[in-house]
Amino acid sequence: MIRYLLILQLCIFTLISFSQQGQLSISRIDKMPDSPSPLIIRDWKTVAHDYDSFVFNLNKTGTYLPLSRLGTQGQFNYTDNSPIFLDSYVGAGDHFKQAEAINILPAIVGASLAGIDKSNQNGINWVAKTKDFFNLKNGQNVYLNNYSSASGNDWWYDVMPNVYFYQMYSLYPNVAPEFNTQFTTVADRWLYCVSQLGGKTTPWSLPNMNYRAFNLKTGLPLNTSVPEPESAGSIAWLLYNAYHETGNRKYFEGAQLAMDFLSGMGSNPSYELQLPYGTLAAARINAVEGTNYPLQKMLGWCFDRGALRGWGSIVGNWGGLDVSGLIGEANDAGNDYAFVMNGFQQAAALAPLPKYDKRFARAIAKWILNITNASRLFYWNALPQTQQDSYTWASINDPTACIPHESMKQFLDGKTPFATGDAIKGGWAATNLSLYSGSSVGYLAAVVQTTNIPEILQIDLNKTDFYGENKLGSYLYYNPTQAIKQVNFSLPSGTFEVYDAITEKILFSSASGSIQLSIPANEVCLIRLFQSGLVPEARNGRLYTGNDILDYHYQYNYSETLRIKAVSTDKKPIITNSVFTAFCSAGNVPLGAQLQFEWFLNGVPVAGQNQSQVQLTAPSFKSQPVLKCKISANGQTAEDTLHLQVVDRISAPPVVKGIQSASKYTGTGETNTFTALTEQGTGEILEYLWSVSAGMLTQSTGSSVTWQAPATPTVVNVTLKVTNQEKLSTTVSIGALVKDTSLPFQSPLIWYPFDSDNRNAVADRFHATATGVSKTNDARGKASLAYRFTSGQNIIYTDNNDILNFTNAVSLSCWVSCEQFGSERFIISHGSWQQRYKLSITPEGRLRWTIKTSTGVADLDSSTPIELNRYYHVTALYTGYSMELYVDGVLDTFKAFSGAIQPSSKPLTIGRMDNAETQYALLGSVDEVRLWSVEIPVAQVEQLKNEWVTTIRMAENNLITRIYPNPAETEIYVEFNGSIQPLRISLYSANGEKVPVCQDKFQNSGIKIEVPPTCSGLYVLRIILIDGRILTRKIIIR
Repeated sequence: MIRYLLILQLCIFTLISFSQQGQLSISRIDKMPDSPSPLIIRDWKTVAHDYDSFVFNLNKTGTYLPLSRLGTQGQFNYTDNSPIFLDSYVGAGDHFKQAEAINILPAIVGASLAGIDKSNQNGINWVAKTKDFFNLKNGQNVYLNNYSSASGNDWWYDVMPNVYFYQMYSLYPNVAPEFNTQFTTVADRWLYCVSQLGGKTTPWSLPNMNYRAFNLKTGLPLNTSVPEPESAGSIAWLLYNAYHETGNRKYFEGAQLAMDFLSGMGSNPSYELQLPYGTLAAARINAVEGTNYPLQKMLGWCFDRGALRGWGSIVGNWGGLDVSGLIGEANDAGNDYAFVMNGFQQAAALAPLPKYDKRFARAIAKWILNITNASRLFYWNALPQTQQDSYTWASINDPTACIPHESMKQFLDGKTPFATGDAIKGGWAATNLSLYSGSSVGYLAAVVQTTNIPEILQIDLNKTDFYGENKLGSYLYYNPTQAIKQVNFSLPSGTFEVYDAITEKILFSSASGSIQLSIPANEVCLIRLFQSGLVPEARNGRLYTGNDILDYHYQYNYSETLRIKAVSTDKKPIITNSVFTAFCSAGNVPLGAQLQFEWFLNGVPVAGQNQSQVQLTAPSFKSQPVLKCKISANGQTAEDTLHLQVVDRISAPPVVKGIQSASKYTGTGETNTFTALTEQGTGEILEYLWSVSAGMLTQSTGSSVTWQAPATPTVVNVTLKVTNQEKLSTTVSIGALVKDTSLPFQSPLIWYPFDSDNRNAVADRFHATATGVSKTNDARGKASLAYRFTSGQNIIYTDNNDILNFTNAVSLSCWVSCEQFGSERFIISHGSWQQRYKLSITPEGRLRWTIKTSTGVADLDSSTPIELNRYYHVTALYTGYSMELYVDGVLDTFKAFSGAIQPSSKPLTIGRMDNAETQYALLGSVDEVRLWSVEIPVAQVEQLKNEWVTTIRMAENNLITRIYPNPAETEIYVEFNGSIQPLRISLYSANGEKVPVCQDKFQNSGIKIEVPPTCSGLYVLRIILIDGRILTRKIIIR
């Protein structure tokens, strides 16, 4: 009997939940409450307006305020632009120096979606100012997360800034003249990514995008750490929108290649927030282009817990509060961790989807109700003070509660829920109030609006459908109650027919002003508005009003129709009379069907060619023939055309391999020779035109030129334009490093010889702590004089100190041997690339020197990979004008870079990224670590590999004859063995404090040092010689 009651209850529940026509379920959403409790919906549009007026107020006062500022004109990529700086967290450690695209761009897009004109707000064009995120000067040529950054580390930081730019461009297409070119360049760069990863149409081959990231400069993927294959979806979103705007079919083909890869994955690829954008793109391409991407599977991925990092949708009630629908680490084991930004973005990405596939209208609407309700809990006015960690600042400075906590834990310190974040724990900021999270609030505000029925939201399906099919008003209403509800609907200006795509009925004719919609219990209505007087017409499974599609799947027609993905050729253009290969890729082929191919050239059938891949002969004269392929299977047919370009010869620009420099660097005011490296074709006549950004050329033409360097150190851009007799040209550039060769040798701030201990050999401070490491042979093969790192638990670190956070320049050197690649291996780090600098080894085995300055983050890689199990002496310099990398005392690579080095809150670490992260640990050995707070000269770099503390100290014994008196009082005499030239003399107390002294040369072989009368105790005398050698002696002063 009990069993029958359970079955009866289940049947009743099923009828209540899923009785609506044609609706498909998403299992994770099915577990969420129909109506969350308590139901408290914030006025999200007001929150978005309050947020915008708060964070973009340049004159706001208070602790950690203001949060934004404008930078110096011409500081980054465009000379006419003043960049925006906006803190990522309230109380950021590098306040006023932060500028993240994932924060600033969605803040502008979100405010615009909420009705604010950011192109002219209080006289400031915030929109145009974002163009500096297009990394032009460094050659990345896409939007990245900083004004000067590098792709190839983390796909979501590389791709999402471009998604945000595309969104902004759709709202402000004419605000900045550079936007139009940037739009197509972004598409070309990510199409290049798809191609480099194996995507092609000749024949149709899918890319492998199961990587962490892709480096747009090197053309190589990053195959370490947690992969982010969901990026294939956001790249498909970009490329399809580029196709929609430009009509260039190559972008559509690239979008399909990326989407084919993503949709074909056998496991959930979710990582952060890109998958929903790919899912929307799949729904739109299905509806508009007739593809058959598996939406139910992809939507399930968006909500189910993925294996890559446990990402998914939260389901549950925390402390009496329904939190279902929030996005984050969905562990379902009492330790869930939700993030507010991800929910805002996912709501914006998926809200338009029911317009393209109405079967998911109820599921999407139900989820949006849940997340719209639960998102309030990240703000300080929603939870008790004891259940959040940044209440004090927020309650005082943010009276409207518009800046959220970054995240919310299910349990923290025995409390549930608890609003928190990663910033305080990570040392990035004094609070966990997150601007990069709150900047997306306008997206949710654009999607949802409350109605006269508290449980029913009006969901706008057009607002966040950037570049979508938005001519017809589209709204979604979900009634979670058990009774029919009458919802007031204020129509836009005009007279409309009101169509419900779910019931496929016209609910109102010639409606205007306000109407009442009757929403059935536990059901959804998908309302579309079209102009009164038009009569809907059904064609090919769609319902049209004029040329606009009112219903993409009229009468719930989801049948698949045979289609052609691409028609391509292996040559573009094609030489007259030449043989070329044509390819036709078919889609939606019925299972087991025999596919037939027919080919036509200018409408004439090509005899004997009936395969997907055929060899054809081009016409004998210049022309633009039309190639057509027609396919058929099971009574269905499809065809597509390709316009060919047939030429009698292919003109090509000169082949220029590069520029050869006679010397690796040039001294200030000295000369160097540059030679063009060309491959000159038979009969080709070349002209050369040279130019430089600084210095002077003795001539500007010819294949080789002589150049005089400027009088100040810098990196000069040398440009060569080579033109042939057909007036086709190729331009190449290189940097020329100009060094001041007269710089004196410098004494290091830190020197860890590691011979007998971890102490700093140059001063009684900054001594290191070693954990887990073991002694090993040094580069000379001498036993137990270096340290070996065998796991992520091994580390050598030096506590952070203000003195170590110098800003003008940095030089560091060490011996390093790597035993295993496989992930990025950190050699030396002070806050890594996120805060300050690092020296590491890439997965491909190249040395990488990374620095973060006030102008951005830059990487410098070695020219070739290192060998495993071999010691290299590495020196890395940042000079204020350049980044330089020396291997075994010889300059290997360099690049121009500038700005003040940013501070770090982390210790100086050897063998690890920092004192907490263990994932990128060095597997190998390190020795003779030196650190300078200044630029060291090239001559000193050349000597470092030959300097060992043991040999230097042995030589020191012969340089000083005697020091007297010792103990001393007010004068110290130092006698040298022969003629010695001291450069600098310093006296340090036992606690490392420098004592001012006076020196006087009393004869050719000695000096007199006058000591302040207040000195008393044990001191260290340090004498730096003109050749860079350092002499130290202990002195007692009484």
